[in-house]
Order: sequence, then C-alpha cells, then structure tokens
Amino acid sequence: MLRKIAGPFIIGATLVSFSASAEPNPFTDSAAHWAKESIEKAVGKGYVDGYEDRTFRPDLSVTRAEFVKMVVTALKLSVNGKASDGEWYLPYVNVAVGAGIHRWSDFSSGDWNTPITRQEMSRMIVRATDKELQKPDAAKSDSELMYLAAKAGLIQGLSGGQLGESEATTRAQSVTVIERILTVNGGGKLEVDKHAVNRAELAWHKTNIFTVMPEFFGKVSPTSKWNPDNMFVETPDGNYRGELDALIAIDLDDLDDPHRDMVDISNLKWLNLRAAKAQPVSELKGAYLLYFKSRVVYNHDPQTYSTGYDYMLYSVTGFKPNFEEERKGNLSAFSQTSYQDFLKGKFPAAVISKNAETGDDIFVSIQSSAIPPNNTYDKRLIWTIPVKRSE
Repeated sequence: MLRKIAGPFIIGATLVSFSASAEPNPFTDSAAHWAKESIEKAVGKGYVDGYEDRTFRPDLSVTRAEFVKMVVTALKLSVNGKASDGEWYLPYVNVAVGAGIHRWSDFSSGDWNTPITRQEMSRMIVRATDKELQKPDAAKSDSELMYLAAKAGLIQGLSGGQLGESEATTRAQSVTVIERILTVNGGGKLEVDKHAVNRAELAWHKTNIFTVMPEFFGKVSPTSKWNPDNMFVETPDGNYRGELDALIAIDLDDLDDPHRDMVDISNLKWLNLRAAKAQPVSELKGAYLLYFKSRVVYNHDPQTYSTGYDYMLYSVTGFKPNFEEERKGNLSAFSQTSYQDFLKGKFPAAVISKNAETGDDIFVSIQSSAIPPNNTYDKRLIWTIPVKRSE
C-alpha cells in the first residue's frame, strides 16, 4: 500500500490556471500538438492546469498522484478531508479507492511520485467506465485490463503501433484518456484502434483469433474455453513435450497488420492439393494466415516421435473446400503452407479463405510428432461455432 511520498510534488515550476474558453490556445507549446483539443478541453474543465510560463509541457511524464487527482477531479467526485503538504494526494487516493477506481494493491513498488505507466493507467480508466469492474471482487489481470481499455477505445497504439505498457504516461496522454472516460460515461462512442486491440488480445491470452477472425472464432462452444496455460502437449510416457507460444491470426489484406512481420510472407507458399502445386501466399486476397508459433521442448524418443519438426504439429477442422475452385488455383477453404516445394518442409501456419464454407463446428488442436502407428496425443485448444452458421 503506497502512502508516503518523498519531496515536493512539483519542483521548479508553478501550476497556474488558464481558461480555454476565454483563450483558445493559451499554451505556447501545445498549439500544434496532437493532443491540442484534449488539452484545451481538460484545462477548460478545470482538472488540469498549465504552468506560469504559459506552457503545458504535454510530453512531461505524470506521476501516479497527479493522475489520480486528475481523474477524481474530472469525474467530479467529492473529496473530503485534509492532508499534510507531504501527503496532499491522500484525499484523492482515498476517494479513488472508495469509488473502485484504484486499489491499494495496484502498486507493489515505487511511491506516489513514481511516473505512472500506461499499464497502470489502464487499470484506472477501465474501472472508471465500468461499474462492474469497480466491485471489490472484480479481479482482472493487468493484461486483460489493457485489452479491455483498447477494446473500449480508451487506449490506442503509440506512433509505432506498440501499446507501450511499461512506458511512462505523459500529460498529453493523460488528458486524452480522461476525455475519453468522460465521453464514455456521457454515453458517447470512441474510435477503436483495431491494431491496438489485436496486440492487446495477443498479449493477454496468447492469441488474437477472436479479434481478427470473429466470423470463425467469435462464438465459442459452451463446453469449450480458451486456456492460455493449456497450450502444450506432454505425452504420458514422458518422452515428448511441445509448447505453443502463441496462436496468431494475420489478416493478409491488411498490409499494416501488427504481426505481419512475424512471418516471411513474401516467400511463403500455400499447398494447393487439388492443383498439386505450391502457390505464393503473397498473392492471396481475402484470406487469413493462422500461425502456430511453437517449439519442441524435448524429444527423448526419436523412434516414437519424429525429429523432423522443431515445432508442434496442429490440426484445424471444420472448413469445406471447393475442389473446382482449387483446381483453378483459388484458395477456397484451408491450406497448409511451406517455404519449399510442394509438400516439402512444411511451415506451422495455415491460410484460410475469408469466404470459406464451414460445417457446424471448427476445432483447433495441437499434437505431438508421433510416428504412425503411435498415438499422436491430440489436445483440443478451442471449439467454436462459426458465426455464419449460428446466425
């Protein structure tokens, strides 16, 4: 529980108030800043101030104490009680805790003068917009809270596309996300950064299939549940173990897909069994790439388990190919991939047509590299009901 803070809150600068309504661009350093509009709104509403030298310092990092004060003030929560100069922030923190926006267990290191990270900020902003998450028993992991923040449009990617979970939050970022809180709480809608959601989902539970491929994986069977801790196969004889580090969906039509550079798409080929040839993945339109990023942890019995794979084998069932279309060279459903010639040196990824016909169910599994007739020890990862079939 953080209560103590060393030293003064602001050093070498004085915060003063400016009226954004009376003077549209009061700050010399924010007139051309990307957060200009949010800065003006925030100052006009009175939950943040500029400095006496008529600067806002938008790229200055924000402490935990500062951010809590801004959120509490912007939400117009009643603050009672007094605190000493050294602990001026405690009334605001107590209000935030009482409102379910902050929890004393949120910070395990540092103090209230520590710059707040984007991950730490995401905890507060999600709770500030969701009454269910404000309840004491609503426990969520940091990675899930970041995902929820991105999905709601509260958090967007940085200039390089990264979420920047461990990066310090700036004053500009702070007022921007607080304005988004006020928009959501006022019944408004936010623009959602789909790439930020994509990244956040993958960081949360080692897959992004639910975000990128919702038509196929958006409805999970009631008897199935995605478990990121269950992405491995360990055979009963103790001789083989393989682990799936991530199941990554890449939209081949999106040249800015954040995970596109994980695979050398320019040299990858899909195996057209009907035409008996390997065709360039880079030429596909209207398709996804499903990459099983995996590794073999150990193989103590090469007589039973093939050593020809340094990755885990997989299976995806439920897609119905159109043989006539594939004989013409068109991907119609599902196909494995390779970096070499036809049926040689397979790569642990599949291409799936966005227009693929499906059955009633889709199953995704991983398995050992057992040499027939030995047991492959399949493990089902997910069972979904395609949206096209369930509507």
